[in-house]
Amino acid sequence: MTLETYIGIRNISSYSVLLPLALFAVAVYKRKQPSSVWLLGLLLVVSGLADLVSFLVYAHYHVNPNPVVSVYGLLQFLIVMLIYRTEYTRTVLKRLADVVIFAFTVFAIVNFWFIQGVEAFNSNLFTVSCIVLIVFCVLYFYQIIQELPEPHIERMVMFWVGAGVFFYFGTNLILFVTVDSLIAKADNNFLVSWGLHNGSNMVRNIIFSAALYVALTKRT
Repeated sequence: MTLETYIGIRNISSYSVLLPLALFAVAVYKRKQPSSVWLLGLLLVVSGLADLVSFLVYAHYHVNPNPVVSVYGLLQFLIVMLIYRTEYTRTVLKRLADVVIFAFTVFAIVNFWFIQGVEAFNSNLFTVSCIVLIVFCVLYFYQIIQELPEPHIERMVMFWVGAGVFFYFGTNLILFVTVDSLIAKADNNFLVSWGLHNGSNMVRNIIFSAALYVALTKRT
């Protein structure tokens, strides 16, 4: 993969967040939305701002964007976990989410300051977040199977949210596990891997757009 191709994919990935954000704005304007939709909108805003700030500090000020990326990784995890906590119907899963949120926050802070450091890409944070969010995503899908709250699951906002979470974090788990060696080499594999990451981010935003389209059009 050429550097120009990678930059093109990265830019499209960054702009792709505008589609679900536009649908979110229309959805909350048209009708009252549940907390999970508002949290999804917050996730999209944080994602867009993280991309923008990372680009500005690196391209215009030549500052390492990794601290911004690490903070985004923590915020992303917390928001997704809050989405699931809101949607779980069993108290035990809500309490489990509370414990995991607290434990992960402590882990992220310790990793940021004492293990991988402020300036490094915090791959530990992203690897653990992928594993945990995949597990909680599967738990929610199991809840859907057990309770069948909607006969047509494609009409459920959370089905599409879960699909986006499972696809994105499942796709990028291997990347985050191996990213330290990729950064050390900084070769074509580095560009291909991060190009695929940006591509998966685009797909995630498309899936989240489907979720918000359901939120916009679903009859109550």
